[in-house]
Amino acid sequence: MTELSENPAERAQMYIVSFESAVHEFVPRKKDTLVRNLNVTRIADTIERYLKDAHYYLEHDKPSTSLASIAYAEGLLDALKFLELVEIRNAQ
Repeated sequence: MTELSENPAERAQMYIVSFESAVHEFVPRKKDTLVRNLNVTRIADTIERYLKDAHYYLEHDKPSTSLASIAYAEGLLDALKFLELVEIRNAQ
């Protein structure tokens, strides 16, 4: 397995290229638009795993990887909020 660069500029470039590729392949679904609770639970589990990863990488002197992990977690949570599938209690 190849060691990922901890250089923030290199890391950002890698994520941008990867994301642009995904965005260009994005096609809205026209069928079932209902979101099932199971899917929200799955996304919530993924958010928790990214959060744990962020802590792990920060504790192991990989701050760029930690930042990427927490950014993914925040993006997933934002998506759930924008879709009005969750609400944040005690939000300030």
